[in-house]
Amino acid sequence: MKKLIIASVATLFAPFALAGADCTAYPKSEWMSEFDLQKKIINEYGFAISRFKVDDECYEIYGWEKGANGEKVKIEVYFDAKTGAIVKKK
Repeated sequence: MKKLIIASVATLFAPFALAGADCTAYPKSEWMSEFDLQKKIINEYGFAISRFKVDDECYEIYGWEKGANGEKVKIEVYFDAKTGAIVKKK
């Protein structure tokens, strides 16, 4: 019975463990501007942005990139707020 309860609790909280990314916390004054990061995302990473937001200490986008055959592939990407580096990509 104890194992069943532990498994049920783990299953209940599993989606939350996968959500988000662990970004370094910086003072807001050190964050890259949203405009500069959006330019970097488009020009350097080649991603198209459909939604841009702040998620805790990260910037996050939903969008797409070109796949191996030129098709659009949906992506969710988290960026370091200060450097604009990719922290996590799904």
